[in-house]
Amino acid sequence: MRFHGYVPALVIAGTILFAPLGAGAQTPPVLSLADAVRYALAHNPTVAQQVAALAQAQGALALQKGQTYPTVSGSLQSYLTKSSSSYGGAYQVIGAQQQNVFSQNTASIGTQYTLNAGGLGLLKLAEAQAQVDQAAATLKRTREQIASSVTAAYYGILQKLSIVAIDQNDLDYQNLLVKAAQAKERAGAAAGVDVLRAQVAQEKSSSTLVADRAAVSNAMESLAQSIDAPIESTFSPLFFKQPPLPQGTVETLVSIAESSRPDLLAAELALHGAQLTRKNFDRELFPQIQFSGSFGNQFSPTTFVLEQSAIPNLSRGSAGYWTMGATTSFTLPFVDYGARHTERIQDDAGITSAQAALDAARGQVELDVRQTYRAAQTAQTQLAYATDEQRLGKEAARIAQLQYQNGIIAFSDVAQAEQTSVTAQSDYVNADVAYINAIVNLRVALGTYDADNATADL
Repeated sequence: MRFHGYVPALVIAGTILFAPLGAGAQTPPVLSLADAVRYALAHNPTVAQQVAALAQAQGALALQKGQTYPTVSGSLQSYLTKSSSSYGGAYQVIGAQQQNVFSQNTASIGTQYTLNAGGLGLLKLAEAQAQVDQAAATLKRTREQIASSVTAAYYGILQKLSIVAIDQNDLDYQNLLVKAAQAKERAGAAAGVDVLRAQVAQEKSSSTLVADRAAVSNAMESLAQSIDAPIESTFSPLFFKQPPLPQGTVETLVSIAESSRPDLLAAELALHGAQLTRKNFDRELFPQIQFSGSFGNQFSPTTFVLEQSAIPNLSRGSAGYWTMGATTSFTLPFVDYGARHTERIQDDAGITSAQAALDAARGQVELDVRQTYRAAQTAQTQLAYATDEQRLGKEAARIAQLQYQNGIIAFSDVAQAEQTSVTAQSDYVNADVAYINAIVNLRVALGTYDADNATADL
C-alpha cells in the first residue's frame, strides 16, 4: 500500500476506507515497521558508538588473552655482511684473518609465557570478558529502546491516519446532513437556520480534515528524519494488531525481567569487574615466572663454502638448535608513598558504588515491570470500553440521521449525536494505540523485546 497526500486504504472498525493517490506523483519509498526499525538501528549514532565500544572491548579481550596464555610465533631471519680492509681486518693483530663475506639463515618457532602465581593474568582476563559482556548488554538495551521508540512513532502515524479516516467519514456525514436540511427547507419542514448550522458543521469538518492530513505528513517526515531515511519516505501501516498480554503473575514477570534485562546484566557485570579489580590488589604478594623456549635451525652459505674447501671435515645437513629458559622475580615495594593504600581504598569504593548501582537497577526493574504490566492491563480494559463506545456511538449517529430526515428530532440533536460518535471513534483509536504502546513498554521492561524481531506480531 502506497501513501501520497491522502489517506490510503485503512481497515478501521471493520470498515474499508479508500482515498485517491496523487495523480502522476512519483512513488516515494514505502517502509514497513520492520524497515523503519532496521533503518533506525543502522543509522543511529548512539548505536554506532556502542558498536565501536563493543569492538574495542573485544579487541582488549583478545589482547589480554595474548598476555594471559602462551603465544607461539615463528620467525625467519637472513643475515648478510660484507667487509673489505687493506690491513687484514680487526683480527690481524692475533694472526686471524677476518672473513669478509658472511651470511646466515635462521628459521625458528618460539613461545614466551609469563606466569603470575597470584592469578593476575586470569583475573585480568575475566575482567576483560566482563567488560565485553557489559558492552554487549548496553548495546542490546540501546537497540531495544530505539526499536520501541520507532514502534511508538510508527503507530502514532497509524493513529493519525485513522483519525483522518474518521474525519473523512464525519465530512461525508455532514454532507448528507446539509442535503437533508436543504430538502427539509424546500419542503417547509425545517427552518433555514438548520441549513446554516449544517453548513457550519460541514466547514468545520472540512477544516479538521485538512489539519489532520497535514499532521500525518508531519509525523511521517519526523519519523523519516529520526531514523535517517529519505525525508519523502512514507510508511505503510494498514491496521492495528493487538498482541496478547504476557501470561503469569507479576512475581513471575519480575523474575523473567531479572534474568533478561540487559541493563541489570550490565550492572551485575560492573560489580563483577569491580570485584576482580579489587582482587588484583594482591598481585605483588606473589612471584612472577617468565618461561621461554624456541627451536629451529640455522644455515650459513658462506660457512658451507669454507667447509667444502676442507672436504674431510665437511658436515652434512643444517644445524638444528633449541633453547629453554625460566626467570623468577619477586618485587615488594617498601616505599610507595601510599600508592598501594589508596589503590585498595579506590577498589573498595568501586565495589560499594557498583553494588549500590546494582541494587538500584534491581529495584528499578521490579518497579518497571509492575507499572508497565498494570498500564497494559488498564489499556486493555480501556480498549474494551472504547470498542463498545465506538460501536454504540456510530449506531446512535446512524439512527439520529434517520430520525432527523423523518422530522422526529431537531438538527441540534443529530449534530450532537454525530459529535459524540466522532469522539467515540477517536477514543477507540487512541485506546488501541495506547494498548499497543503499553505492550511494547512491558516487553522492554521484561527484557524480552528483541530489536531485530520486535515487529513480528505488531
